[in-house]
Amino acid sequence: MKGSRWFIVFIVAFLFIMFAIEYHLPKNFVWKPTFGHHDEQPFGCAVFDTVLSSSLPQGYTFSRKSLYQLEQEDTTQRRGILVISDNLRLSDVDVNALLKMAERGDKIMLVSTLFGRYLEDTLQFRSYYSYFSPMALKKYATSFLKKDSLHWIGDSTVYPRQTFYFYPQLCSSYFWGDSLPERVLAQRVFESNEFRYETEADSLTTDSLVYMPVAMSRRWGKGEVILVSTPLIFTNYGMLDGKNATYIFRLLSQMGKLPIVRTEGYMKETAQVQQSPFRYFLAHEPLRWALYLTMITIILFMIFTAKRRQRVIPVIHEPANKSLEFTELIGTLYFQKKDHADLVRKKFSYLAEELRREIQVDIEEVADDERSFHRIARKTGMDAGEIAKFIREVRPVIYGGRVIDAEQMKVYIDKMNEIINHI
Repeated sequence: MKGSRWFIVFIVAFLFIMFAIEYHLPKNFVWKPTFGHHDEQPFGCAVFDTVLSSSLPQGYTFSRKSLYQLEQEDTTQRRGILVISDNLRLSDVDVNALLKMAERGDKIMLVSTLFGRYLEDTLQFRSYYSYFSPMALKKYATSFLKKDSLHWIGDSTVYPRQTFYFYPQLCSSYFWGDSLPERVLAQRVFESNEFRYETEADSLTTDSLVYMPVAMSRRWGKGEVILVSTPLIFTNYGMLDGKNATYIFRLLSQMGKLPIVRTEGYMKETAQVQQSPFRYFLAHEPLRWALYLTMITIILFMIFTAKRRQRVIPVIHEPANKSLEFTELIGTLYFQKKDHADLVRKKFSYLAEELRREIQVDIEEVADDERSFHRIARKTGMDAGEIAKFIREVRPVIYGGRVIDAEQMKVYIDKMNEIINHI
C-alpha cells in the first residue's frame, strides 16, 4: 500500500511538471492566412476584431452574411461594410448588391489581393496579384533586411502624410490600369530595378522610385467603395506590428462615423469555423462546469483505482456425491428392461469377489463347494446347509439363463446382502 501511494504521488508530480514545461515552451505559430474571427494565430483576426470592437466608438460587429444578404436587410441606418479575404472573387450578384448599398449611402471596404473581373470592369481598375509564401516571409525577417515603405497620401487636412514600414511579403499586391478611381489613399514604394511591369501610366516616377497604389476609393451614389490590396495587414500581426496599427485605423476612418460590420461570408468554411468543441464548452458556464467536473471525476477514478486490490478468493464447493443418483439411474434402466436375472448375475459377481478378497473362497469353483460352504458358514455364523442350498439354487440363474420375476430377484439379492454383511 505504501509503494502504491508513492507511485501515485510520482505520477501526479510528473504530470504537473510536464504541464508546466509545455506551458512555458515557445508557441509554434501557424503562418497560414485565415482571417478567422476566432483565430489567434498571426494571420487570424481574433486580436484584430477585439481591438476594433473596443476602439471604434461608432460600433463594430461581426457577421457571416454575404453582400447580397446584407443588401436585402431592411434597414434605414447607413453602415460601413468590411470584407477581408485573400481571394475575393465577387460574382455579378454580389457586385450589384455592393453597388446598391453604396448608392444608398453605405461605405464598403474590400480588402483582398483579387477582386474578380466583374468588379474590376465596373469600377475600371486592375489589380496585380502576388502569391504569399510564409517561408519567404520568415526567411526575409530573419535576414534583417529592410522593410518596404507604404506612403499615406490621403486627405492631408485630416491626417498628415506619413510613411509606414512593412515586410514586402505583406504588401506585394497593388493596383494598376488605364484609369484609377477618384482618390488614392496609400502607395507602395518600389525600386525601379525591381518593378517589372512594362507600363507606368498609373504610377508616379521620381528618379529611381516607383509608386503603386495599394489603397484607393471611389464615390458611388451617396456612398463610397474603398479598395485595399494588402489583406495581411488587416490581421493580428498587422494590428500588433509596432506603430503600423495607425495605418489600419486611417483606412478604417474612411468609413466616417458609420458603424462597421465585418463579414466572413467570403472566407473558406475552415477559416470561419475556428471554434473547437472545447471552446464551445468553455464559452458557456454550465457546460464549462460540466467539463471541469468530468475531468475531476476521471482523475479521482484513476487515483482510487490505481490501488492494488486483493484478488478474489474463489469459493470451492465440495464435490457432489453422485453415487445415489447413478444408482437410481441404473435401477431405472433395469426396471424399464425387466431384466431381473442380469441384475442377480451382477450381484452374484460382486458377492464372489467379496468372498475371494475377504476369506479366500471361490464359490464359482464347483469342485470346492463343500469346503467353501463350510468356510463361509464358519466366517459368517450362518448354517452351512442354508448357504449350500442358496448357492445351488441361484447358479441356474447365473449360468443357466433361468428367468425369474421381481419377487425372486429381491429374495436372492437380500440373501447375498446378508452373507456380505456377516463376513
